[in-house]
Order: sequence, then structure tokens, then C-alpha cells
Amino acid sequence: MKTIFVIGLQPGFALSREAGNRLAGSDVILASPRLYETFVGREAFYLSAADASPLSHRIKVIPKVEDTVSFLRGFKGEASVLASGDPLFFGIGGVLLSEFPPEEVKIYPAVSSIQLAFARAGISWEDAFFVSLHGPKKRRWGAEDLPLLASLHPKMAILTGGGNGPCDIARHLPEDSSVLVLERLGLPDEKITATTPAQMKEGCFFFGEPNILIVETKSGGGKGRAARLGLEEGDFDHSNGLITKDEARAVILHKLKLPVEGVLWDIGSGSGSVAVEAKRLSPGLDIYAVEKDPERAAQASKNAGKFAAGGINVVLGEAPSALSVLPAPDRVFIGGSGGRLADIIKFASGVMKKGGMVVVSAITLESIGEALSLLGKEGFARIEASSVAVSRMACIDRDGAGKHYMKALNPVSIIRGIK
Repeated sequence: MKTIFVIGLQPGFALSREAGNRLAGSDVILASPRLYETFVGREAFYLSAADASPLSHRIKVIPKVEDTVSFLRGFKGEASVLASGDPLFFGIGGVLLSEFPPEEVKIYPAVSSIQLAFARAGISWEDAFFVSLHGPKKRRWGAEDLPLLASLHPKMAILTGGGNGPCDIARHLPEDSSVLVLERLGLPDEKITATTPAQMKEGCFFFGEPNILIVETKSGGGKGRAARLGLEEGDFDHSNGLITKDEARAVILHKLKLPVEGVLWDIGSGSGSVAVEAKRLSPGLDIYAVEKDPERAAQASKNAGKFAAGGINVVLGEAPSALSVLPAPDRVFIGGSGGRLADIIKFASGVMKKGGMVVVSAITLESIGEALSLLGKEGFARIEASSVAVSRMACIDRDGAGKHYMKALNPVSIIRGIK
């Protein structure tokens, strides 16, 4: 039986008596190089409530989280793992709880770096949105998501790292943002710098590590903070009326039942209107907008940038061949198939995750029948179809009367298959 004590450290803050006793009594202490530097030579401070005898000979420095996990798998006894701040806030604590039985892992948190940052800045953090760009490669957000996140959240705290320092991050922030860079909190050379993205782009200088950014954005990027849904056809760059109409787009997004995270394929993306609003509704999605026409693919890229949806991956190519290099989807929307609907549905069905969905928009009766038949053949457990018939107010400009009527648009059928 092993016991793993995960001990959070925060420079300038002593450990609790219980955490200090656990650390002092451990058979081995595991630390990253940075936390080793923080701890060694200051044992008396951290262990002031416990046995302050030197522990250096018991410390094993392990740079990578995966190597720490590997070491602990074969270890028997009591081990302490040094962590930064609160181990369960974007830290190693969550990793260890996912790798070992919970009864083997005991967490002793310190003040988190986020708590300390907002305290130093004198800013309330109850309404802040948190983004971590450090740690394992598999993380929820990337720097490319920051424009959209800033447009949706007026106050953000960003944990830097993973090759994304303050100056790299500044390139992705709206110009009207104010930025606080908080360096080496709790250490003697702690420093706070108030700046803006423009100032950082003009002449960025070295910031000590570790550091945290607090970003406050007035108007945000894209079309405004509140507009997660409701972009209009005229807002998008498109040509010849080739765009999913607003009302149909709203129903399509509803039928897709977008998850918080996962992968969405938007096939025959055209101007990318469905992809853009899907990303704004569910920023954690990885979206691949597949379009075979170079002009329309360029429009999709332009629209993604315009509405701060930089996390959309525009793929120039024809389905299904262009789909072979994409990650398996949770959702697939087929807005255009180029006559390859059977091949596309078959391919998507073969790689789709359990519980995934395919949504097809169709105008002709033949396309509707084909979609229903193909989804049945590919073994979708639940198949349904609905028709969206929309009429918009238009003016009858006869004799200057200025009267209006309801002008019908082409009905759109939306077919959904659920795995």
C-alpha cells in the first residue's frame, strides 16, 4: 500500500502543521526542478510547525509529470509530491487522482497562484474566467482561442507556459484589453507590470517566470461579447447567396446538440457560418470546416478571423478523402456533399464516436430520401427529419403604397442520425 501526499507550496506562505508533518515523515519527496529550487534551503520555513531537519537527501528531482507517475507506480511507502499552490487547480493533483485510487492520494493545498495574483492586483476574481496554457499538451485551450474567449469573458486570468509567454499571448488579445503581468509572486523579486497588447507588441521585454496574466477587455473581439448566437447572413463574407440562412442555421445548431468539448466536422462548409456560430456557442470544440472550393474556403477563414473564432481549422479539400487525416468526430454536419453523400456518411459512420450524430441539410426530395436511406443502412440507432419553412417580411413597392407581405424562402429539411 502506498500513500501519496501532494503538498502545495506558495513562496512566502508556511505549510500547515499537518502538511509539514506529512512532508517530514515521507520516505521520498518528488519535485520538479523549479519547486526543488523553491524548497531547498527553506525547509525550516516550510516545516516550522514540524521537524525541521534537512530533507534534501530524500528529494528526487523529476522534470516531467509522466515520469513522476511512472516512479510512483512502482513505489511502496509514503511519498510526498511537491506542487505549486493548489495542486487541483491546473496542477499535478488532478493527474495523480486520475492515475491512482483516491484513497492513496491526499491533497494539501496552499494559496493558489491565481488567488495571490488577484489579491496583489486588488481585483475580485469571482467573475473571472481561467485559462491555462501550461502543463500537458492535451489541454482545453490554446493561444488561438484567446480572441474568442476574450470576446465572451470580460475578465480572464491566464496561466502562461507551453511556449506561450506574455508577449506571445499579447498577439492574440483584443487591442482594447488591459493587461497585468504578475511575475514570481511571493518571491523577493516579485513584480507587477500594467500594460496593453499594443505596448507589448511594440517592444516586449523579459518577464520573470513563473508569471500570470490578468486580462480585462472592454468590448471584446468579433461582434461583441454577448453574441454567441444570432449572427446574420450579412455579417459574413460570402458570394452568390451561398450561405446557410439564419433561421435554418439556428435549427441546425440545435439539432447538433453541441458538446462542451469534442470534434465537429462541418462538411461543405462554404462561408463557414455554421462553424463560426458553433465555435462561439461551444468554444471548447475542435472544429474542422471542410470545403473543396478555394474561394469559399478563403471566405471561411476570413469569417473565422472576423468573429474571433481562430480555433476553427479550415480544410481545403473534397470529402470524404479530406476527412481521413482528421480526428474522429463527435458531431458531423453535412451542408454540401458534391454528390458524394453516400461515401461521406459511410466514412463518418465508420470513425464516429459512440453517441455521435450526423446532421444533413437538404432541399430536394431526392436528397432527403437519400439521406434517410443512407443513415439507416449505416446502422444509426435513431433517425429523424424535420422541415424548416421560413417566410420573411418583404415590401410590395407598388404605387408607393409601402405595403408588406411574407415572402417564402425555399424549405430546408434537416435529417439527423444518432449512433
